[in-house]
Amino acid sequence: EREREREREREREREVKRMHRSCGRLSGVSSSAGVCAAAARRGLPASRRRGGLAQQQHNASVPAPRRVRPRASTEGSSSVLDNLDNLALVKKVALSGKVFQQISAREMFEALIAINQIKSKKPENLSKVLAGNEAGEGGSYWKLVYTVGKKNLNEATSKGTGSVGGNGGNFFPVTAVQNWNEETNRIQNGIFILGVFSLIFSGDFELVDKSAILYFDFDRLDISLGPLSFGFDLPANEERVGKKRPFFIWLHADEDIAIGRGRGGGIAVWKKVDKSYREDEGVYV
Repeated sequence: EREREREREREREREVKRMHRSCGRLSGVSSSAGVCAAAARRGLPASRRRGGLAQQQHNASVPAPRRVRPRASTEGSSSVLDNLDNLALVKKVALSGKVFQQISAREMFEALIAINQIKSKKPENLSKVLAGNEAGEGGSYWKLVYTVGKKNLNEATSKGTGSVGGNGGNFFPVTAVQNWNEETNRIQNGIFILGVFSLIFSGDFELVDKSAILYFDFDRLDISLGPLSFGFDLPANEERVGKKRPFFIWLHADEDIAIGRGRGGGIAVWKKVDKSYREDEGVYV
């Protein structure tokens, strides 16, 4: 009996020595070394503390799993927009209310960059879509919704949308509505504020269906403030003739929205508005 007791004591001593050696190898990993040393002091096998020394070595060598960061998107809009193609996304946002528009600004920008890069078929029946007068209301009316400046458009096109910070573009902050009338070939471009102030430029336009380019120039300015209104003709600019006139190149146009690039190098989105909207907002009434 005494011999068996002495043998158990010798075995414990050998185990403690082995554990001290192992603790020395783990000295660079503080948590594992601490557990190991504590077990050694008690004369207990490390396998009985936190799953054993082998498990501690494994835990120390295996890094914590990386958390996959989800694609940047704005809460509230992503679930609605995730399954839409670029054109459908632009239309969804353009026709939505202001709150949804603001939380979807970045998605709008990225979709427009993609649309701008695609060499798609030119829009058909542009004259009817943009300037049709079927309702006898003096043509069609289009509210400016969103713009991307030349700098951001060029940088995103050449380097990718990730190279442009922030929202990339902007929702137009005031009520700006353009009116094209195919019967008169006249354009009006107006700013309207609270139904009491308006500033309207007007002039002739020329639509080239084959190239989907609409040339225009202004020859008159009318201003209204409450009951007061006045206007005057603008001097002719002999340098702005033919292809030197301002223009829009239309990337898309349908009964709801229009997307075009301007001579200044930016891109813009308009949505079509009806008589009810114009009456409510005091636009061309």
